[in-house]
Parts: sequence; structure tokens; C-alpha cells
Amino acid sequence: MKTAILIVLTLVAQRMLVLPGMPSWGAVVLLPAAWVVGLSLDRKYEHPFLFGVALGLAMDLLLQPLVGPGGIAWSLASLVAWWAAARVAGRSPLTWAGMGALVAALVPLGRSLAEAPFAVAAAPIPQNFLAGVALTSLWCGLVGWVLYLHVPERWRRMRTRKLR
Repeated sequence: MKTAILIVLTLVAQRMLVLPGMPSWGAVVLLPAAWVVGLSLDRKYEHPFLFGVALGLAMDLLLQPLVGPGGIAWSLASLVAWWAAARVAGRSPLTWAGMGALVAALVPLGRSLAEAPFAVAAAPIPQNFLAGVALTSLWCGLVGWVLYLHVPERWRRMRTRKLR
């Protein structure tokens, strides 16, 4: 339940980044990519495809005029990240950043391919594509760094000491 709430908060934050008046880089960063990377590196969940479809459809409902291609794109990214995570050793922040770059590259390309039959597909703009890959990679690297330093565990220990 806690994870579902955090995923919803991530989707709301993603929606807030694309509102008018926000910085232009907000529209290209993919905050939910950290969930795909974390799921892939954790290797406990056996159905990354279903998670990708659900995440993509949720992103479509929040951000896109056409519902469906996001599910295809995010499921593609989830499956490839799942496959790549099996071949990568470790969970370092650099691994998180690399996997985030992979997901950020696959989502717009998969979306373009999925939208092609509807004649609404547009090739990603190279500057936006590269900025999205770089910013999403930095975001996932930051999440990996926070987890690598065990910040949530340290925070819980600090809170329990204060309560005693």
C-alpha cells in the first residue's frame, strides 16, 4: 500500500512538472523511471510487463491525449530494463543512472513506434530526447545514491532514538 501511494505521488509530481509556467526541462524528465529501475534491480517481482503497462496507462491518463501507446512504451522499457538488470552486477548509483538512461531512451522511442499506426507519431526532438535521457539518468542516479547511503534506514534509526 505504501509503495502504491509513493507511485501515485510520483505520477502527481510528474504531472506538476509539465504544467504551464514550470521550467522547460520538467517536461522531459521521467520521474517514474526510478520505479522501473528499482523494480528491475530488485528482481523480486516476476511480471515487469504488467507493471510497465499499468505505469504507462497511468502516465497516458495524466499527460497524453491518446491512451495506450504509453502502456506499450513503458512495458517495453520495463522488459528491457528487467533483461539488462540480470546482466549487470551491483546496485551502485552508477548502475541506477545507466539503467535510468536506458529507460529514458526507450520510452519516447517506444511511444513513437506505438503511435505510428494512429498517424500522430512524431519523432522525438533530438535536444529534448538527449535532455530527457540526461536528466532522467541524473534522477535515477540520485535515487540510487540515496538508497546506497541507506538514508531511509538511518532516518528511521534517528527517529526511534529521539522517541526514546
